[in-house]
Amino acid sequence: MHRIRHGVVASREGDLTDRRGTPWISLLLGAALLAAVVGSVLHFSEERAFLRVMQQARPAWLVVAAVLQAATYLAQGDIWRRVGAAGDFHLSRRTAFELGLAKLFADQMLPSAGLSSSMLIARALASRDGAPAAVKAAVLVNIASYHLAYFVALTAALVIVWRQGDAAAMVMGPAAAFLLFSVGLAAAVVELSGHVPPALARAMDRRAAGRGLLSFMTGADPSLVRNPRLLAETIGLQLTIMLLDAVTVWTLIGAMGEIVSPTRVFASFMIASLVRTMGFIPGGLGTFEATSVLTLRMTGVSLPVALAATLLFRGLSFWLPMLPGYWCSRRAVSGGVARP
Repeated sequence: MHRIRHGVVASREGDLTDRRGTPWISLLLGAALLAAVVGSVLHFSEERAFLRVMQQARPAWLVVAAVLQAATYLAQGDIWRRVGAAGDFHLSRRTAFELGLAKLFADQMLPSAGLSSSMLIARALASRDGAPAAVKAAVLVNIASYHLAYFVALTAALVIVWRQGDAAAMVMGPAAAFLLFSVGLAAAVVELSGHVPPALARAMDRRAAGRGLLSFMTGADPSLVRNPRLLAETIGLQLTIMLLDAVTVWTLIGAMGEIVSPTRVFASFMIASLVRTMGFIPGGLGTFEATSVLTLRMTGVSLPVALAATLLFRGLSFWLPMLPGYWCSRRAVSGGVARP
């Protein structure tokens, strides 16, 4: 299912012009689950209380939440800019911001745990005449730094949950499995860049998808992927994105008049993010909302506020950027976003 295009690996999932790849059935299932979550919460709380909470939301706090979300795209774009500068191809802030929006859209709409979106960005970077080895390294650095940052953030969240005693046993098993996966994937990306052991190469070469991945891994510039300073900087930016998301949720709760510990909101967000990541529905539609409401309620947030904050966060982070993200992804595919 993979093929070489412009010196990088492109996947059919990453081709946003192919409508057959759009997971409409999964999205419909997620929408049904979301409706069930909203209906259940409104059943167990008062619908009037929910509407009252929404009406009393402080506009200034909502503006702050929107600014925090915009900052996540700047941070994501800065990852591409730093890797690009290290690989001797430079991106303007505007181009990097658009790539951040394009990646968000692909992450939400396509499967493969962010791999499809990474390939889309690789195509955009390649169309800007970046050296193929540096472009591939940029994708691998982004993948490795994300999973290492996720390991750090999720570990911190689990420590918070364990110390608070908030049903830690419910999440420890799945979280531990994902932590091992994250570390293993990041280590493999760093170790295999530029060189794949012959035995593993022969095994991968037996399938078309494996051959494409093999070509991608061996073609990356290992000096970039294994650059300690570059990895540290990109891990820091990935952590910044996660913290900005959690602070956005905390701000939205405050907008509706409730105050809760920021650390507990962070733990709630990371657990909801874990469930979203491990699910099969694009963007975790429905599963993220259900987990977020449940974990926020466990931190002491009232049900109406937990639902309102979750829906507002998803509006800012999922629904509102959808159209500009689609537009930026089309430009990335066509090469428009890659021009200064």
